[in-house]
Amino acid sequence: MNQLYKKTVLATLFALGSISAFAADETQANGAWSGSLGVVNKYIYRGSEENDKPAVQAGLEYGHNSGFFAGYWGSTLNYDPTDDTQSHGFEHDFYVGYGRELNENLSYKSQVMAYVYQGGGSIYNEDRSEKRRTTGVEFLNDVTYKDLTVGIGVLLSDVSYGNAGDVYLNAAYSYVLPYDVSLNSAVGVSVFNDSRDDSLLSTTEDVVFTEARLGVSKPLADTGIEFMSDYVWGGKDREGERLDDNVVVGLTYSF
Repeated sequence: MNQLYKKTVLATLFALGSISAFAADETQANGAWSGSLGVVNKYIYRGSEENDKPAVQAGLEYGHNSGFFAGYWGSTLNYDPTDDTQSHGFEHDFYVGYGRELNENLSYKSQVMAYVYQGGGSIYNEDRSEKRRTTGVEFLNDVTYKDLTVGIGVLLSDVSYGNAGDVYLNAAYSYVLPYDVSLNSAVGVSVFNDSRDDSLLSTTEDVVFTEARLGVSKPLADTGIEFMSDYVWGGKDREGERLDDNVVVGLTYSF
């Protein structure tokens, strides 16, 4: 891990940690801050390994009473999408959206998410005649009924890992067990758009099972820390390659 990378991670954690004391008690008349700090043994996103080593993750969000919200979430990675020689990187997710509770059992949320990677920039094909940016933008929508959430995400831009028009469908269900333990499950399916393929990205599978998760979570007394453990069954990627199964274990402090 180089010095610049260390400084980036430490600066992010210091800034969020400094804000936590303020955010915990600061609830203004028109909205409130919330955030999280966490660590996981692996970072698995939609079945793919974004970091197969311990990852530090942090987020901060402001929610307005009108339903509008904006926030940031970040994680360490074990790669740099623009430099194959690097074994580390950082993912920055910025989002803005709107959500409301329709009644005590039903709510919805829509948001636009920008995925920005350390170094940014573009990747090129061998003769540098074509390029794709690593920064992507996705439109996400979730509907929650009691403990069931169903969602759809639509990629809005061509990027190094996907085509505009790619769709991700997912569902998650949480069931409360005794002793404040929650049984959590989720499943995701990808619908790929191959009409925008080029020399940098190819698609052989139109619809694939992406991942399924089953695990447990439990808050640790009144500390604000939650323990989680998931088993992740990997599906396939857009080229039909099998994704690995993984066990993910982590701790998250929420404020």
